[in-house]
Amino acid sequence: MLQRDVAIKEIVPPPGLTDQARQELRIRSLREARAIAQLDHANVVRVFDVLLGVDGDPQIVMEYVPSRSLHDTITTEGPIPPVRAAAIGLAVLGALRAAHRAGIMHRDVKPANILVGTDGRIVLTDFGLATAVEDVNLTLTGVVLGSPAYVSPERAMRGTVGPEGDLWSLGATLYAAVEGQSPYARPSSLMSLTALVTEPPPTAQRAGPLAPVLAGLLQKEPAERMDAETAEQLLRAALHGTSKSVAVTRRPVPAVPQPGAAETAPHPVGVHDVPPPSAGATADGAGPGPARRRRTLLLGGAAVLVALGLAIGIPLANRRQSGVTGSGAELVDATAAGVPSTPSAASTAGALPPISWSVYRDDTGFTVPAPRDWQVVRHGQQVEFHEPDGERMLVVTATDSPHSDPVAELSGPTVSERYRDYRRVDLLAVNYQLKAADLEWVFRSDAGTAMHARQRTFTTAKRKGYSIAWLTPEAGWPAGAEAFRKVTAGFRAASAVGGATPSAKPDPRLSSTPSAPPARSGYQLVGVASNRCLDISAPDSPDPVRLQLSDCRDDRARNQLWAMRPDGSVQLGGRCLDVLGASSEAGAAIQLTTCNTTPAQQFTLNEGRQLVNAHSGMCLGTVGQSTANGALIEQRSCSASSHLQWTRK
Repeated sequence: MLQRDVAIKEIVPPPGLTDQARQELRIRSLREARAIAQLDHANVVRVFDVLLGVDGDPQIVMEYVPSRSLHDTITTEGPIPPVRAAAIGLAVLGALRAAHRAGIMHRDVKPANILVGTDGRIVLTDFGLATAVEDVNLTLTGVVLGSPAYVSPERAMRGTVGPEGDLWSLGATLYAAVEGQSPYARPSSLMSLTALVTEPPPTAQRAGPLAPVLAGLLQKEPAERMDAETAEQLLRAALHGTSKSVAVTRRPVPAVPQPGAAETAPHPVGVHDVPPPSAGATADGAGPGPARRRRTLLLGGAAVLVALGLAIGIPLANRRQSGVTGSGAELVDATAAGVPSTPSAASTAGALPPISWSVYRDDTGFTVPAPRDWQVVRHGQQVEFHEPDGERMLVVTATDSPHSDPVAELSGPTVSERYRDYRRVDLLAVNYQLKAADLEWVFRSDAGTAMHARQRTFTTAKRKGYSIAWLTPEAGWPAGAEAFRKVTAGFRAASAVGGATPSAKPDPRLSSTPSAPPARSGYQLVGVASNRCLDISAPDSPDPVRLQLSDCRDDRARNQLWAMRPDGSVQLGGRCLDVLGASSEAGAAIQLTTCNTTPAQQFTLNEGRQLVNAHSGMCLGTVGQSTANGALIEQRSCSASSHLQWTRK
């Protein structure tokens, strides 16, 4: 009717999805399209409308840009001059910054998604539209998708998604622009991912004035990576040929230890021997020194956080009970759960000690990263984590009647009426779970402390929702924001069938097992040559256990049910598949042991149906290619042999 050219992108569900998963994909796709449609930036392809096909799958109507991709340019013309690459980088960076301010992550920045128009305009396309499909695939398969040659290290190793990951991908894209290939381009996706997690980034040979920005963006640790502001300064300097020095500003190193950054404790602390709270064991940022007095957090009258159709009440009585009050509490050792247990050093003089992280597993089914030595208190469906000698607090609340619109829920007057000197900082929809919104505000506690808080309210199913809030003194907010990101990134909702309703009767003991048996979920991994299953003979043994082949059981016994996680780990009973001694040699034994997030515990089930280890690049097979019941599992050089192939059942 308007007589204009448009581009239409059809969101095609991957094969094998259930009806529920297809519906989830449609919801996520529509949510992504609506969010992208709000972006008004010259370097972002505009979204005009969403149509529904005959089968109900979304069709995204977008701006048509006569152009060719940067990928095509590199392929046909070879590497481009650094100054031209700087201009492209500035345009893409502008698009990313606009999206990040709106809470949108691209997650697939690469030359193929950068269009250079015939009029010279540079646009970033596929903003979020591919990620809904990926989210469903991750849920379905547990395999990290995306473009391996451009995916960030933290996403490949831990499944972490954030602005820093998009910046890393931009760095890899600019590297490809001037060098002709990405820094980790290899003959196969597996080899690219293996190189990504085991090798330092190579030095660009043709980067010229772009060398500093490439070095800064390709830092493997997100905390050490160059921030967007500094990258923009360096790109402008390269574009205009100025040689003035630009102070390279990296993201503030958070007091929260980054996943995988700490060494594994030599003697992991189990559920029953969690150390008692220590006055100097927790913090998330700068604040008063060690002489700070012990006090209870008072949040103005009957302080309440808004949450999904119900209020998160924070009681004002002394809550400093030792251990956990209420049922539903299990503090899992950090090393066993893949979370660093050793705190990092305080970054500045006067800063509070850093947080020592663990994982809290609730009997209702959800798990969340939480400070190890903080007191845990339950009030109904609300769980509070209190700093023993300070004012920081983490609050997680569940509800069976979530609000249909988290933004509208958080827009109400409840928070402003409950907090002294309340001032809202920000409220926006964010790309998280099915539907989510973040509220950030500042206030003053009854003790007179300037406080800063952020709360995420979200739905995970039609009748299930949660709210996560982090509160901290204003002086510690930069690291508090990092802690909030860590908590929300590591949160895992209860499954639809797992968990049990917590008892209202207080129980100060730590629960070593859930109050109801967990639902059996996962996959049997079946050898193609043997038609037998990957099996653990002693799933309850505390010691490492060697893997073997065994007849597949129709009752889906838990010693044959494997979970393939987004971080690349293959887990059974909370422990991980592992190459003994992190060996790179053929014949190394494969065992089940404590998770430690290293490449020796990361595997990919590739298109050739091979289980390939990220550290060694070798495939899982049996000793002597045996197909017998009880045959032991080892790593072998990969080949097309059916003895090295596995299917999920």
